[in-house]
Amino acid sequence: MYVKVIDGQGKALENATVVMGNQAGEMASFLSTDAAGEAYFDAAPSNATVTAAFSCDSPYSDSTYHYVDIASGVNVSAVTLTLGTCDQSVQQVNINVTDQVAGITSSEVTLGPITYSGPTATMYIYELQDDGNISVFASGFDDAGNIKGYGFALDQPAVDGSLIEVSIDRTDLMQNTHFFGNAPSNTVSYYAVAALLRKHSSTNLSFNFISGTAPVPASMTTYSTAGFADNNMFAAAVSIDQDGDGNADADIGLTRYLKNVSDQYFDFSPAPLVPGNLTFSPGEAGRPIIYWSNNDSSSTMQKLTLRYSSTSPERIFFYYITVPATAGGIVFPELPVTLAAFRPGAYSNLALETVKFEGSTSYDDYLKAIDNNNGRFYEEAALSSYHYTRISRVP
Repeated sequence: MYVKVIDGQGKALENATVVMGNQAGEMASFLSTDAAGEAYFDAAPSNATVTAAFSCDSPYSDSTYHYVDIASGVNVSAVTLTLGTCDQSVQQVNINVTDQVAGITSSEVTLGPITYSGPTATMYIYELQDDGNISVFASGFDDAGNIKGYGFALDQPAVDGSLIEVSIDRTDLMQNTHFFGNAPSNTVSYYAVAALLRKHSSTNLSFNFISGTAPVPASMTTYSTAGFADNNMFAAAVSIDQDGDGNADADIGLTRYLKNVSDQYFDFSPAPLVPGNLTFSPGEAGRPIIYWSNNDSSSTMQKLTLRYSSTSPERIFFYYITVPATAGGIVFPELPVTLAAFRPGAYSNLALETVKFEGSTSYDDYLKAIDNNNGRFYEEAALSSYHYTRISRVP
């Protein structure tokens, strides 16, 4: 079996440890990834458990980060796992916005997930495009807050302290209306967003996001432009109160990726049924047992996320466990002595997400798509749209 380990930007991770185990998670062998982030195993058990682990010290704090990504029930010849790193540099760029459209009295500039008001801004770089560059979007408004124009600077070098000039010189904004349907009657709150993607980097315009408390509105309006995005992400979610105590205890949502912008219908009814009984048991020998009830056999896969923080020394742990839709529990896989520090004895937050892709997508299809598209499964046409439900618990 071929295993590739990458970071969140799709870059290869060298010296990550990859552990090959059987269906019960019992260790068979382990290797370190090479400079290409790859590890090759001559043989793999049926329904293998494949684990990747990596740790690093933050250059900006006294924290050590431990990352673990696990794929259970693997019966494909290649799999890609994704871990975090500590090599993100803290860079800032200076942005200057010039208005060239009549009627503009205020402006905003957006870089990645952040929007600042005003004609000048110094902004942190949170995410790079595949080419290592960044793209900046500027919006102009009149006194009533109506969008009058926009402009952007594409594929700019991500150089710390550099100046990027953006002119608001376009007025051909396209307006889209997205409708909501079949929101559960026990909805507590909602949100929806339409994000612009360019070379796998997301630009989240503030006016393309809404959120609030129930009831869910009938529709929302967003704006798009020509020449900026090479893909678009549409998402909507509601938080629901299952036990009637007035507090949200589950989330139901959908995410959709499209090359071309269009009006969307956010229908919550195809989402998987809400799972339940999420439980963490310490187990033995650093192998806790996590189990739950999956109430929807038509789902495609499930993902567990376990986070834990400790002090003295300060360590932050992130565990991601992907399992087939039929699973109702997992024993944390066996790790070598060299990874003893990664064995979770407790948690700060535990979450389970049940995912259903449109069409007849299987668990193997999902794993193959992750590998074929360097961790970005949505580029596979059959996996560009999915519904999910999510529950979480604290100790």
